[in-house]
Amino acid sequence: MNKLIVALIASAFATAAAAQGVGETPKDKAKQSTVEKATQEGTTSTATQAAEKKGVAEAKAAKGTPKDLPTKADKSKATSSTTAAKAEGADVGGAASAAGSAEAKKGKGTAKSLTSTKEKQEAVGTETKKNATP
Repeated sequence: MNKLIVALIASAFATAAAAQGVGETPKDKAKQSTVEKATQEGTTSTATQAAEKKGVAEAKAAKGTPKDLPTKADKSKATSSTTAAKAEGADVGGAASAAGSAEAKKGKGTAKSLTSTKEKQEAVGTETKKNATP
C-alpha cells in the first residue's frame, strides 16, 4: 500500500514537471507583450499624474497671494468691478425672492376646484383627519 502511495505522488510530481517544461507558445508571448504595454502606459500615466499634482500645488501656493496692481487706477478698477458684481447678485436674488413670496401669498387663500371624485374624497379625508380629536 505504501508503495502505491509513493508511486502516485511521484507520478504527480513528474506530471507537474513535464507541464512546466513545455516551451512558450505564441499565445503566451502575445499575453506577455500586452502586459508589458499596459505596464508602460501605467508608468506614463503616473508621470502625467505627478505633473498634474505639481501644477495643483503651484496653483494652491499662488492662490492666496495678492495680485500686483501697480497704479491706483488699476486698484480702483478691480475694486469697482468686484463691488458691482456682488451688488448685482444681491439685487437679483432679493428681487426674485420677494417676487416669489408675493406670488405664493396670492395663491394661498384661493380655493381649489375639485373636479374628480377622488380629489373630493382626498380633500374630505384630510379635513376629517385635521379635525379629529384623539
